[in-house]
Amino acid sequence: MAKAAENKLIKRNKILESAYNLFMNKSVTATAIDDVVKMAGVAKGTFYLYFKDKYDLLEQIVIYKSAGVIRESIAAIDKKDLTRMTLTDKVLFIADYVSDYLYKNKDLTALLNKNLSSCLRHAMTGTKKEYSDILERFTGALVKEGYEKREAEITIYLLVDMVGSVCCDAVLGTAPFSFEEIYPCLRQTIARITEARN
Repeated sequence: MAKAAENKLIKRNKILESAYNLFMNKSVTATAIDDVVKMAGVAKGTFYLYFKDKYDLLEQIVIYKSAGVIRESIAAIDKKDLTRMTLTDKVLFIADYVSDYLYKNKDLTALLNKNLSSCLRHAMTGTKKEYSDILERFTGALVKEGYEKREAEITIYLLVDMVGSVCCDAVLGTAPFSFEEIYPCLRQTIARITEARN
């Protein structure tokens, strides 16, 4: 990555992190753009280079944070001995990691509001190329298992969206079942999906 592009990404991420902290502490409504730029240490004009308004910023935070959760799960699985893990084991490990993360971070879960797959959606449509590494990592793993590329993308999207949606509802108490009741069933469903393909 060129130095100028890297600096832009650093500034953008600093704005995203500052806004996220303010939104969590004060609320979206109570946070002004002036608060965000002050905390990020950037000029107001810099804010508008990256975001249209506060609600565009909120949408970008959801995408950014969902990517962070997924990247963290990938980093965690990279520390495991993958030689003994089946595809189902790998997918369940990531699902367990993500669901546990959402369970322990209820404020973030509320902010994501069932949009865990948003970074994948943007990577697939090409609107946010900075998230293509996540998509490529997941689809590459499925292609190695015999999936066609498009089939792998669809499967990954379905699995991430399902985990995000079900876990958000259960963690936030909007589902008819508790997290403890529904998660074992979700794991079984994920296992059936991945094992049916093999």
